[in-house]
Amino acid sequence: MLNNLRKWIYGRMALNNMTAGKAEKAEKWYKKLELIDPDSLPVLHNLGVIYISLKNYDEAERYLLREIELYGESEIRYRVTGDLYYASGRREKAGKAYGKALSILQNGYGDKSTERFLRRRIKQCKEVSLYKKAVEGMRHYEEGLALYSKGEYNKAFELYIKAAECDNAGFMALNAAGAVLMNITGDYEKAKTYFIKALELAEIPLIQGNLAVAEHKIREKEKKGER
Repeated sequence: MLNNLRKWIYGRMALNNMTAGKAEKAEKWYKKLELIDPDSLPVLHNLGVIYISLKNYDEAERYLLREIELYGESEIRYRVTGDLYYASGRREKAGKAYGKALSILQNGYGDKSTERFLRRRIKQCKEVSLYKKAVEGMRHYEEGLALYSKGEYNKAFELYIKAAECDNAGFMALNAAGAVLMNITGDYEKAKTYFIKALELAEIPLIQGNLAVAEHKIREKEKKGER
């Protein structure tokens, strides 16, 4: 009974911090949960994702491969494993993992946005020049995040745009650019276009929520008769 309560508390705290983008705090709570339930799906999958964000690629690989070993193959497991290899510079292994994810997706009922994302990543992994350019885009995105945290929003926006230009699968850069336009500039119409482009690659709650807010702001302005 006590263990079940601890599992619930640790899991909730871990997920809340992960959703808020606080990777190190999320890691701490998932490690607590791991002591109670070491082979649970949330522990293996989410620690794998967290360690990718923390650039601890060896640990990420250990958790993600263990997840596949215990719970079997799936589109999302191979997609995240592809992200791991992609981010850590193992281009060919990334391409194979993304290929497996795409194959599973096509045999099921996967969404078009994920298929589009996977096809673009696979193409990048096949061509060294495209891969190098996309990696440069990832670097621009990370630099943009650092500038945004310092309040240098215009410079951050410019880097997000560069990131999206370099990496045509970089949905997070598109989302970040839209967020600057929505939250800082107040250009909701333009923000909406970036969120829509991001959703074409990843239909995830974060981007869907941003689009919903932008559309709400647009409707509010229309009611007030603003342009």
